[in-house]
This record gives sequence, C-alpha cells and structure tokens, in this order.
Amino acid sequence: MSASKDKDTTLVPTVREVQQKFAEILSHGEDITWDLLTANQEEVLKRKLSLFKGNCNWFYRIWNQRKYTNGQSLTSLFFVLIVDNVSNPQLAEESRSWHLYPVFRCRRCVDKSGQASGIDCCMAYVTQNSSYGNWNEFLLLSDFREGLMVTPYRGVYKLIDGQVELKSYPITEQPRPGFLPKIKDCFITPESLSIASKTPVIRKKSENAVFQLVPEFCAGERMLSLLLNPDSVQKSCDLIDLSDSLVLFTQTFNNFRLAKSMLEEANCLNILVNQERSVFDKISEEAVRINGKVDLIRSSNGVPLKSELDILLQPIQKKRKPKKLPETPKEPIDVLENSPEINTVKVKGEDIDLAVYGKTLRDHIVSLESFELLITSMAEHLEPEIFKLILQLTQTFVENTREEMSQLLKYYFSTESVLYQIICSIRKHYPSWNFNEIKEQSSEILRRLRYYFASSDPNSRSEFLKKCEKCTGYYDLYNKY
Repeated sequence: MSASKDKDTTLVPTVREVQQKFAEILSHGEDITWDLLTANQEEVLKRKLSLFKGNCNWFYRIWNQRKYTNGQSLTSLFFVLIVDNVSNPQLAEESRSWHLYPVFRCRRCVDKSGQASGIDCCMAYVTQNSSYGNWNEFLLLSDFREGLMVTPYRGVYKLIDGQVELKSYPITEQPRPGFLPKIKDCFITPESLSIASKTPVIRKKSENAVFQLVPEFCAGERMLSLLLNPDSVQKSCDLIDLSDSLVLFTQTFNNFRLAKSMLEEANCLNILVNQERSVFDKISEEAVRINGKVDLIRSSNGVPLKSELDILLQPIQKKRKPKKLPETPKEPIDVLENSPEINTVKVKGEDIDLAVYGKTLRDHIVSLESFELLITSMAEHLEPEIFKLILQLTQTFVENTREEMSQLLKYYFSTESVLYQIICSIRKHYPSWNFNEIKEQSSEILRRLRYYFASSDPNSRSEFLKKCEKCTGYYDLYNKY
C-alpha cells in the first residue's frame, strides 16, 4: 500500500472511535436522556430526519409513538454500525470499514410513578424502514445488512470512566415474501463521507432570491464527515450548511454561533461536545432538585429562524393582511457575533438594560443564541414600552411559576422558550401589538402560558398506567391521540 493510501486510511475512525464520538455528544454519563418535542413541534423532527436519506414514512413512525408519552414526543438518537465478514466483537470495534445507520429510540414503558424509564424497560426503535416495539424485536427483525452490529446496549449511550459501553450482535438478512419489494438499504460509509467532504457545496438562486442547497449529498453526510474526520483538511460544510445540520444534535434551529466556532477551531468536535454537556449539566442539576427519580429530558425552545420571527412580530391591522417580508437564506451572523452576551439593547433609540429583569431570567437561558435572536428581533420591530412589558412578563413567569411547572412536568424548560411563547400568544390574541391592550391582558397572557406548558407534559398519570407483559415497567396509551 502506498504512503498516500496509508495516510488516507488513518483518517477513517474505527467503529469504537465513531461510537465514542457519538456518545460524547449524545449522552450524559450513565443517565438515560430524551429529547422532547411537543405536539406542535413536529417541524424540528422533520428537519432532523431531512439530514439523512430515507423514506417519508420515517417521520410518521416516530411521531406515532407519542401515544405512549401523553401526546408529546420523547426520542433519543443513536447509531448502529455494521461490520461485514467479522465475528469477533473486538475486531469489529477496531474495524475501519463500516456501514452506519441512524436509529431513534422512543420512550414507551416507565416506572410506577410514570416519570422515569429504566434500561430494561420496553422502548420502541425506529429505523428508516421499520419500527420495533422492544429491543428483542429490534435485534431479531431489523432489516439492516448482514454482519456484526456494534451499538450501545438498548440504544442508550453510557460513558463509564469516560469510555462508551458497546455491545455486539450478529445480524442476519431477513427473508421477505416474494410479493414485497426489496427494502432500500440506506446507510453511510467512510467512502460516502469522504466523497461528501470533497464535493463543494453548490447553491442556486431561485426566482424569489432565496439561495437553496442543491442536494448532491445529504447535509447529514457533510456534517458527520466534519465531526468524524477532524484531521481532514477538507471542510465538508460551510457555515449555513453546518448550522442547519446541527439541529440533529442540538434540538434547536439557531446554531450559527456554534457552527462558526466549530469551523474556526481545529477540534470542532470538542466545541459541540462542550456545548451539549453544558446543556445536560443544567438539566441534570434541575433533575436533582425535583422530587423522585426522573429522566433527563431536553426540550426544544421552538424559536424559529429570524425570517419567521420578523413576520411574527409584525402588527396586523384589522382587515389587512400582514406584509410578507422578503425571505433571506439565513440570519445575518454579525447580529450575534460581536459579543458573547447581550447586556444592553437599543430599542428605537432607548437603551434598555437587561440586568433589571433579574438573575433568575438569565440563569435559565439554555440557548443564548436563541435568546439573543428573540431580543434583537423584538428590538427591531417593537416599541420600547412593549419590549419592556414582554420582558417583565417573562421575568414574572420565570420567577413565580417556573419552579412550580418544573415540579409538575419533571423536565427543564428555558427562559427563551417562555419568552417565545409569550410572543406567540400576543401575536395570536392581540395581533395589533397595542401596548394598553397587552398590559390590561397581562394576567390572561400568563394564564395561557401556564396552560401551554402544563399541556406539554410527556409523563403519564400513575393511575392510568398498565403493567407491561414484556418488561418490568408500565405504560399508558394516550386516550386523545
């Protein structure tokens, strides 16, 4: 083998190295973690799934699992790697030739309290082609290619003394009746990642002046190439490409600052790992204060891109449709990159000090980028008195109601999610953005906000739980689904 080929081979991580990187991004020690999407946040999941090749039924298979989680979606991403022509687990973990498949683990069974799952509880597993009701079905019936599968036990990434815990399982091809079409085997390989990383990002200009990505390769392959091959001189993603792709790991649309930092630093994986660890550390600290055993649940703040916020913050005059602002490909990065944190905001010539709205409001910001995007968009569109009133409402809820809701819902929700939902409520019920009307209805806005969060509870009530016949846990079918 030539020296150049040897050099190329060293850039391909082993199976264990790949799973170690995923575990560092997706796990929190030995805890079981979940990503929460409420019933009206399906767009976040669709964005995640669009990063991979696969059929459109993938979304519906995952979204259907909400029937076990009170109408909300609780999932966790993990990856399966298949190695061909190897039967020894150690050799499989050391292999640099693999086929990678994304899988979504969905919560099904819980303990008697209805608030925590266990490693041996039934969970649903959804691949690009099928769904499985528990781990044994997943192992016996999965439609991956033949080979030795290396993956975390039951799809739960655990870091023990900093090292990912992995298990190996032989996968045999499943016979299919002759009248059924052959399932398309969608996977990612080192070769496909290499091609994606070396192919320039191509954009075209459409009639409405929006630049769109030509899908020569799925964005997931470009992003994973960057994460799994950090020593490669090729930059597989540009800023827009990477910021779009990071929703797969971050649970938020607004990742421009994170993407910019990753592209500027030599070890981009560490940037992402540190970001995700800080989020789960906050969630873990909150979970310790909540009575009883609970899972670590990371919610989505729902904050959209700036172009959507601009429309949301426009006053609507009676009998007149809102003016549709021209679309832009992405937010201007310089709005957020000048300083690590906004302290003072100029609204129509008036300087407003954010510190006056309390330490609690600032302490519970999870995505600083989403929070600053909300603040800067509000400053651009709203009058100073409305701007300050909305922050006062946010402060009131965070200081007076948030703790109660955390105890009720058993998950962490952020300041930026509160702020965004207040904006959505005003837009829906008081679309003229009249200051006097909003002020008079402040109590009603806070009441609606409390109801919104209360209705997003993913935990089943203990009196409705039924004993599972296949595991030690309990489950409930959401009766309104």
